[in-house]
Amino acid sequence: MFFHAPRDIYGPELLRMFIDELGGPKKVHKYLDVSERTVWHWLSTGRVPRAAVLALFWESRWGRSQIFTEQVNEIRLLYQHVCILQDQYQRAKDMVAGLRAIHAGSANEPIFEELPTISATPAPTFSAESIPPATHDTTPPQSKASPAASISPRATQAMQALSRLRAAAH
Repeated sequence: MFFHAPRDIYGPELLRMFIDELGGPKKVHKYLDVSERTVWHWLSTGRVPRAAVLALFWESRWGRSQIFTEQVNEIRLLYQHVCILQDQYQRAKDMVAGLRAIHAGSANEPIFEELPTISATPAPTFSAESIPPATHDTTPPQSKASPAASISPRATQAMQALSRLRAAAH
């Protein structure tokens, strides 16, 4: 199992630093659900439970900074995945167009009739203010093919996945 907590977060010095940042023992003891006397005991003896120090770490500016950094890195990674998938999708569409140009018919041509055009991916900004709320419609686009062409459930699932990918790209 992968743990995100830093290994070197423990000890009375860090506890004191986090307590000072978060408002002192009078506020911190309520957050940790212990008595104020217990917090003072930890500070005076130097024997501090690591779990208490870690809990305060994640509430401090250092812990929140680590969380934000991991989120930004994951957003960047997902953005790159979206760009790669868009490129692969466009290449596949070009191959289908090339096969149509040489009149090589295929059994799944009605599916390719429905492939939507994916708009250009916006330039990355990766700041907290630029992340919009997820309010995209994930329903598949309406079919423009003739009503006689039937679409398999697998093709419908693929179209829904493509719509989710498109929504993630915006």
